[in-house]
Amino acid sequence: MTEQTEQEERLFKDLGLMPEIQQAIDEIGFEKPSPIQAEAIPELLAGHDVIGQAQTGTGKTAAFGLPMLQYLDPANDEVQAIVLTPTRELCIQVTQALRSYAEHLDIEIVAVFGGAPIRSQQAQLRSGAHVVVATVGRMKDLISRRSLVLTAARFVVLDEADEMLDLGFIEDVERILRMCPSGRQTALFSATMPPPIKRLADTFMYDPVTISITPKTLTVDAIEQAYVEVPGRAKVDKLIEVVKAEDPEQAILFCRTKLGCARLERDLKNRGLDVKALHGDLSQGVRDGVMLAFKNHRCKLLVATDIAARGLDVDHVTHVINYDIPNSSETYVHRIGRTGRAGRTGRAITFVTPDQLRDLDQIKKDVKASIS
Repeated sequence: MTEQTEQEERLFKDLGLMPEIQQAIDEIGFEKPSPIQAEAIPELLAGHDVIGQAQTGTGKTAAFGLPMLQYLDPANDEVQAIVLTPTRELCIQVTQALRSYAEHLDIEIVAVFGGAPIRSQQAQLRSGAHVVVATVGRMKDLISRRSLVLTAARFVVLDEADEMLDLGFIEDVERILRMCPSGRQTALFSATMPPPIKRLADTFMYDPVTISITPKTLTVDAIEQAYVEVPGRAKVDKLIEVVKAEDPEQAILFCRTKLGCARLERDLKNRGLDVKALHGDLSQGVRDGVMLAFKNHRCKLLVATDIAARGLDVDHVTHVINYDIPNSSETYVHRIGRTGRAGRTGRAITFVTPDQLRDLDQIKKDVKASIS
């Protein structure tokens, strides 16, 4: 326990980062590393493979991004590092973060993802890239077109690996890893560690250091947690009542299914609420528009599925409402971590039907939280 406390007390300047990177961190306003950063950065700087089990919102992009940037040689124009991401949204988010960390380095970071013209991405790669951040499908396309060569990619990151598994990309990820040098350094980050991800790590990583930031050490302390017991047929009315009483600045309402998500959006719109939906049945263009509207405060309520919300990173979410109770404690922590960001307090409210009270008790036990 003391070791954890000591690590949290460490500052970024104690981690051995080069001055150019430290300067960028100072300008961004980072002072103290999060638990995943305090543990992963020294291991990655020491050249070790790392498995980081941590949720979104714990600072994992800096945990792998800062050591990766320190490793690169600006004079070498080859692709020296790749970051694989499951979704276009996460790909863009990681790229923006890496560019801010590399502000004072002569490093080119290129994002390649589906749903955008492949030719312009090929042109960017031709003009030189030290780091390529990619969705799995688009990287596979670019490799097959010989627009991307990975023989010099000695630093490889798999970000949100469990999400790649959910989306059916693991075989493609394995093919890509086989094209990278055998002496590479690999970092794998995942909120959960299902057996196929463990097998992937066993096969493709060398003696990795495992860092697990468990739900109870996540910053759910800043989040006030409550539940509302309500029969299934009365949920919409109760939700409208709760939203009016709480008056959130912005709220994410989580549903388990795409169909449930679309239905709830329709019901709330019909009752005059300012709401948009985010789920996998929407086109990429529509999803981008919804994300942008929510990030820019043009929409107060967002109804979302777990997978669709993965790439969403918004600081002003004051409330998370679990309209459908999550199917695991890990998902619960993942969801409520969308609020209470950037030092703010947040509120998480979970709707439970009478027959789901046992599920809620399990979540309380796992997360060691008071949900009253």
